[in-house]
Amino acid sequence: MDSIKTTALTFITIFACLMLLLIPNTYRDQAPTGGMLPATQAMAPLYQPQPVSRFKREQPAILEPVEAPLIDRNKPEPETASPTATQPTDWMLVMYPELVRIEALENQSNGTALAELVPMLSNDDPVIRLAAIESLGDMTNQNTIPALTTALSDTNPQLRIAALEALAAQEDELVVSSIELYLYDQDREVRVAAIEALVELESETAVPALAGLLSDPDPLIRHHTVNALGEIGGEYAISYLLQVRYDPDERVRANAEAILSELGG
Repeated sequence: MDSIKTTALTFITIFACLMLLLIPNTYRDQAPTGGMLPATQAMAPLYQPQPVSRFKREQPAILEPVEAPLIDRNKPEPETASPTATQPTDWMLVMYPELVRIEALENQSNGTALAELVPMLSNDDPVIRLAAIESLGDMTNQNTIPALTTALSDTNPQLRIAALEALAAQEDELVVSSIELYLYDQDREVRVAAIEALVELESETAVPALAGLLSDPDPLIRHHTVNALGEIGGEYAISYLLQVRYDPDERVRANAEAILSELGG
């Protein structure tokens, strides 16, 4: 029995030595310090396939597909551009057909134009109302004054400003009293526009109404009023400008003194 055990141990030792010789040194080096790698892990690199390129080198690179932009289904798709594509101004005329008619009214008589423009002042769209106001302002006809005076009550401050400018363009003393009412508008820009409209009319009858703004709590309004009185001029305006020398705002005082020196006051 002892000889059989000795022979078996010798055989096992020889087999172990052969296995160590067959395993490459590189895999033995990868074994952790605690012992050799398992056989499946040690032999795995021998059977790992090499990566193969899908495309041959002579083939051009294939670009990745680009996703199309998302389209808002609630908006109409834009038309394909063509040599006869409409310009932005033409697009505006398509969106607002009333603008086409307003433009055509320039070649019509004042009576015809007035009859069509006045109803447009109550249009729901402020773009149409603004175009009608500007067209009426270009007519410079006394018959347009009542319509433009009505436009002063528009809820949109920018349209009130346009109406003030259109009334001033009439160069008629009849509009002074209507403009004076908006010297105390709730919107500051409208107030400034009313001041400038009275300056454009160069009417001395507007001096008392303008002088009432010299005590306004807003220094910007007082500043514009001083300029307006200086533009209108005259002894009446100078008498009010002399009072501004005691204005609480240094800039308003300096502006008044500069204007008075120019006017000889």
